[in-house]
Amino acid sequence: MKVFIGSILVILLIGAGIWLMLSPSFKKVGETASKVKDNLKEGHHDGNREEEK
Repeated sequence: MKVFIGSILVILLIGAGIWLMLSPSFKKVGETASKVKDNLKEGHHDGNREEEK
């Protein structure tokens, strides 16, 4: 029974990944993630600059 439930979960995860790749909203998710990543990098570098002063 555990194997059956695990298999269903894996299939659902793979299906969700394929759906995201084919979905037009995937581009929006990717753009948002890259903006957040850039903001985190800028914040990290700003923190380092303040420590150097």
